Amino acid sequence: MDSRLATRHVQALDIARRALLVGARTSTVAFLTGLDRWALRRYFIFDAGDGPKPGKRPDSPERFVKNATLFTMIDASVVYAIYQDHRDRFHHPAEALLAAYDLYLRRRVSHELSFDRVFYIVSWTDRRWTWSGRDAVFQFRSCAHCHCRYLAVPAVVPNHARDCPFCKLTVRYRRDPRVLRRFPHRELPAVAALLADRVTSSSRADDVG
Repeated sequence: MDSRLATRHVQALDIARRALLVGARTSTVAFLTGLDRWALRRYFIFDAGDGPKPGKRPDSPERFVKNATLFTMIDASVVYAIYQDHRDRFHHPAEALLAAYDLYLRRRVSHELSFDRVFYIVSWTDRRWTWSGRDAVFQFRSCAHCHCRYLAVPAVVPNHARDCPFCKLTVRYRRDPRVLRRFPHRELPAVAALLADRVTSSSRADDVG
């Protein structure tokens, strides 16, 4: 076997291993690595009844948007932002995707998106993998009001008040208990007061000196 081919094969196996560990379906692993379900059974040992999950092609992005909750769109925006920040750090896009999903899980205790969903979202936005032979469904925009980056369906006239999930979150934050439970309020330190106290303490120390 050619050394370059062997290297690519080993890399594909490592990506498959990591993707399976986070619950990826075989259809997703196949898009990422080129390894089908039978190859996964040949190379990996699964517990009884815990073989690689079969899977189908993803639902349409239109259905995803139609059924998405505010929390889903917030997480979609967050995980895509993480992926975009990782994209240029890795030679293989699948490695960037895995690293982004790992960081997403560590940042979001209550997460909305499976690894498969994140794969679909990235594909619908970047047209990254082979099945997405259509124009990009999502655009990654910066909100003119809150300046957060978010995913939105392309529109002739962008409407941040309508599309930005973070603006919607701000509006609903104080009046929707579900939002408060998902994003509990955290008291921020009074930085100005702390600095003022530090300056006052330093001045007193200089006077005593």
